[in-house]
Amino acid sequence: MTKPTLMILLASIFFWPQAAAYSQDRVRIGISAVSLGFLPTMIAEKKGFYVKHALAPEHVLVPCAIATNTLLSEDLDYAVCTGPGIAGAIKGLPIKLIMTTQDKLGYLLLVKPNVQKLTDLRGKTIGISTFGSQLYLTTVTLLRRAGMEPGKDVNLLPAGDNTARIAGMDGGKLDAAFVSSPADIFGMKRGYKVLLWSRDHVPLTQNAIVVTDKKLKQSPDQVKRTIKGSIEALRFIREHQEESVGIAAKWLKLDLAISRAAFDNYLPCYSADGSLTDQALKDLIQYELDRGSVKKEIPLSQVASRDLLLQAQKELNIH
Repeated sequence: MTKPTLMILLASIFFWPQAAAYSQDRVRIGISAVSLGFLPTMIAEKKGFYVKHALAPEHVLVPCAIATNTLLSEDLDYAVCTGPGIAGAIKGLPIKLIMTTQDKLGYLLLVKPNVQKLTDLRGKTIGISTFGSQLYLTTVTLLRRAGMEPGKDVNLLPAGDNTARIAGMDGGKLDAAFVSSPADIFGMKRGYKVLLWSRDHVPLTQNAIVVTDKKLKQSPDQVKRTIKGSIEALRFIREHQEESVGIAAKWLKLDLAISRAAFDNYLPCYSADGSLTDQALKDLIQYELDRGSVKKEIPLSQVASRDLLLQAQKELNIH
């Protein structure tokens, strides 16, 4: 090997990491809270699954109610937000669901000790996150199944995050609250109890990744790489649970024992491989239509684009 050739080889090895960094696509991923519901994409960032697929991710806290607007304004590349995504697509907004990270609901209803059944909350106030959110849709569905109409038989009050909702119960402003783990652990220490887990009553996908039609058309390879990194994170969560708990504890700023208990509660809710089944999409569409008392046929292709997901799964040897 000549000296010039050796120098070129050494230079290429030395500068390879910098070159790789410049070739990465910067992507902004919107999530609405620092919670276990959004752990999959955070795992994909922390464990380097996105970097592996030439992506430079940045997670951004964005209220779910405005997530679709931030996508359409291109302030976000991806949003992990199902309810507004489905609602917007049904209304004709140029957005699509591309995969799910959580195919079961992770919400639970925290109540005071004297409450034995859902109808005991008639005339009471239940704390939720925001109107129009996935949690709001779930709450409305559960109440209507119990023969109660929100706003008439039960008052729903947007009351902030999980911590704020528990504080609302402590202060008497709320009689109950829909929250997600680890709020149940903190609530039970205060004498409250879990009345129900929503996943046992409403077969609804909670978190899906949403993108614009423009992104799908202009950057299909980037979208597929994002899907791949997210699927690999979902696999990691199931195959490396203890390490996942450690990452969650650090991100959530909780001790390991509480994080482990909350993770165990949440684990059944995560998707195994990102699949968006026909039935899952039909359920999401129907629940959204029911919420607005609308009757019309919505083709699945109007709310979801699954070709890249199927390609990614095939390339990852899934199915």
